[in-house]
Amino acid sequence: MRTSLIIERIDLADTGHPVQLAEILTHQLKAQLPQLLPILIEDVAFACGIEEIKGLNTEGFEGGLIQNEEKTSGYILVKSTSREDRRRFTIAHELGHFLNPYHVAPEGGLWCTKQDLRASGQWDNSRLGIEAQANEFAAHLLMPPTHLKTISTLWGSPEIQNILNLQHLCNVSKEAASIRYVGMHGDSCAVVFTHETKVRYIVYGGGFPRISIEKGHSVGRKTLTRNYTGPIGSISDQEESDSHQWLLPKDANRWNLWEEVLLQTDSYRLTLLLAEASNLDEDEKLIESWTPKFR
Repeated sequence: MRTSLIIERIDLADTGHPVQLAEILTHQLKAQLPQLLPILIEDVAFACGIEEIKGLNTEGFEGGLIQNEEKTSGYILVKSTSREDRRRFTIAHELGHFLNPYHVAPEGGLWCTKQDLRASGQWDNSRLGIEAQANEFAAHLLMPPTHLKTISTLWGSPEIQNILNLQHLCNVSKEAASIRYVGMHGDSCAVVFTHETKVRYIVYGGGFPRISIEKGHSVGRKTLTRNYTGPIGSISDQEESDSHQWLLPKDANRWNLWEEVLLQTDSYRLTLLLAEASNLDEDEKLIESWTPKFR
């Protein structure tokens, strides 16, 4: 496939660090494009040596990579029914495998599941380790932090609309945009993804205290997340929330919370929680100082 982009692969040859690989690519792209975002991920893949991006008709895998031994050419496969934002992330993920000199595909190609595309944590040479590396590469390429930091309109007081603005700007999923947003913002905030009042997963940023509700359990009856109503796509006002509905008792007295909710289709919801350390009065501090602590 032809593209007008030119990627100097020699600049990528000296590192297997996923963030550095993405930053080198971003630097080369900024020199060629009048507008960097959203990243033209298919053109980038073709410029890096990918011959073709093919549809993958399977329920078991989200994407795959077939490459030659020298990693000079290859094919990326993407689940045919994937949404556009997920398709873009899958292409970037497989490109991360292709460009990383230490990611060696087994005979028959490298095949990635939905769980692989959610892997995070330790960057090592285990299967999940290299999947986490490919995900980190994809996130940094599609949402380059150094470039996003220059867009001041994204970084006021945390609010859901800014997450949606980031999603639109980078053409990524709400989940990916939320992870990048709370990771970069700096304020104590968390995003909680729920379905039919049950927690699906949580993203933390800025030292936000641990939420007490386990995955698969329902949020509190008095939360705005549970009680807010409106048309699909509507966003609630930010309202003060009862900390005891979200946090362990030892943390609930230490933090004031605010809650904001986005209504999505099919009973899915996205909740932004903001935390601020509470100012205990002198009597409360004295009581807390004399509270026995047991191992």
